Amino acid sequence: MIAANAAAPFLKFHRRWRRLGWHAVTGFLFGYVVLHSLSMLIFQWLDPRMAEAMPNHRAAGSLLAAAVHSFQPDMLPMGLVFGLVGAAIATFYGYHRLAVSFQRDRLAQELARNEKLRGELAVQNEELAALELANRRTTQFMAHDFKTALNCVGGFAGQLLAKPGLRDDREVAEALTCIRRQAHRMTGAVLDLLQLARMGEKGKPSVQRLSVTEVLHEAVGDFSLPAHAARIGLGDRHRRCPPLCANRDLLRRVLCNLVSNAIKHNGPNTRVCVDAEVSESGREVLFSCRDDGAGIPPEVLPLLFRKFAPAKEFSHGSSGLGLAFCKAAVEAHWGRIWCENLPQGSQFCFTIPLDKEHSHDQCIYDI
Repeated sequence: MIAANAAAPFLKFHRRWRRLGWHAVTGFLFGYVVLHSLSMLIFQWLDPRMAEAMPNHRAAGSLLAAAVHSFQPDMLPMGLVFGLVGAAIATFYGYHRLAVSFQRDRLAQELARNEKLRGELAVQNEELAALELANRRTTQFMAHDFKTALNCVGGFAGQLLAKPGLRDDREVAEALTCIRRQAHRMTGAVLDLLQLARMGEKGKPSVQRLSVTEVLHEAVGDFSLPAHAARIGLGDRHRRCPPLCANRDLLRRVLCNLVSNAIKHNGPNTRVCVDAEVSESGREVLFSCRDDGAGIPPEVLPLLFRKFAPAKEFSHGSSGLGLAFCKAAVEAHWGRIWCENLPQGSQFCFTIPLDKEHSHDQCIYDI
């Protein structure tokens, strides 16, 4: 069976070239018998004096005599010339058909191969979609369980800190404060993971008409600790921004993540300023979170928005989910996000479109 399959291409090739040989033989016979005879008839019609050169000159005026004369021994060279011309024409025609047939068979093989690969790719895409769906659902379940457990840890730590006996013990109070702070930080990472899974499950978020100023105040107001509030400022350009259509919770969480990163990855004296303005094109609102810290190493910038890929030099225990969530949330609003270093510090920027038709079609106007 294997030998037969291996010999099939050779046999097909041999048959094609044998067919080309038959074309050459047929063309030669056609040139020698038909074209040569016709040429003699044409020559006799053009020059009647050729009839005198024929052996049987009395019957020279007949068509049969001219045809018979073309096969005389002295006419053999001319007959061979016409035969070779016929063979060349037939060979060229046969070769052209052979090439077309070869290309057609090759195209049919490529189409069959592409169809097979397309089917395999469709099956793989279905498997990947099923795996992605299972991964998102597993992530949601795990994140929900982790969030519940971390809330319990943070809540119990807060209750223990409220007890006078434990609060007066400095070492115990510091340990409980550290536990509550780490639980709060891990809860934020879990919420980022949960939001990423939900966005992958639902696709585009629901949006509503909202005020840019209100969203900025809500984001800055989330940092209610005095140590944080003193380091966070709000610009004044946002007052000139028109309302836009966006998901309030996602937009607020993006701003909170950017502010939290600016505080976490810089020194205690670093100040953060959050603001927004209409872009130069007038088609989008440009949000910015600027700090006057040490800046970001250039080799770290390309890695900032990758999921689960925080740079070692810049992670400080980060899970690598916060900025990945920001990127996914902004792109879900048809926007873009980037980071750039300033002469002093760094600045994260992202845009939310103002005039996207499909965004406004989904916009829910609050009454």
